[in-house]
Amino acid sequence: MPDTSIDTRATRLANAILNAIQSRTVLDPEPFLGLPLADAYVVQTDVFAALGQPFKGAKLTLKGDFCQSAPLLFVNEETGHAHQPGISLEVELAFVLTKDVVARDGAVTRRDIVDAIGSVRIGVELLRSRYQGGSRGDPALAAADMMSNIGYVLGPQLDRSLLDEGASTGQLSVVINGQVGFDKPAAHADGDPLKTIVVLANQNQLSSFSMLKAGQVMTTGTLCGLIPVGEPGRIEVNLGGQRFVLDLS
Repeated sequence: MPDTSIDTRATRLANAILNAIQSRTVLDPEPFLGLPLADAYVVQTDVFAALGQPFKGAKLTLKGDFCQSAPLLFVNEETGHAHQPGISLEVELAFVLTKDVVARDGAVTRRDIVDAIGSVRIGVELLRSRYQGGSRGDPALAAADMMSNIGYVLGPQLDRSLLDEGASTGQLSVVINGQVGFDKPAAHADGDPLKTIVVLANQNQLSSFSMLKAGQVMTTGTLCGLIPVGEPGRIEVNLGGQRFVLDLS
């Protein structure tokens, strides 16, 4: 459990989020609005430690010129997972590192990131906000809640040409219980899906997790937006000539 010897908003939020994860419930975010971003990263550390999960990777997002990060609560290749009330998914590019990213003279380049990536795979992120009504646009609350991450599922490997600058990801389709949830060209909000990793590698870290190490999975955002999954069932993803089926039951 998170340390409760000192009663602070951060420790109270850590305990509330931990309970919401374990009980699949939600909490009122109002008492925690305006929490400093540094405290949100303390909450991440405490909750993740209490869950006893090994750190296998992180989700990254750009906020201005700063990269915010959150640990993925699990990373695996299992195709069956539990459906939860309020669950959604995002289809992403999963970058699996086979080398540590090490700065040369303090400056990591895009080429350094490409060289450290062993494979590109379909990634399906499972999400559920632990806040009633969401995080209210508060960046610290979003970070404290692992950016709504439930876990991350690795699908088939994709062509490394997707790492080329300006590469097109192609058409992406997501079919849920036989209904089309998305069928359009895949698009990343940053244009270049590696941009966020470059920023992370060159900034001062708020996170206590040692990131960008061999064996870790890094993901930098959705290719299709957030897709709610209202009922248990079968999700089929088609991307880059690969097909991936996931069951949420």
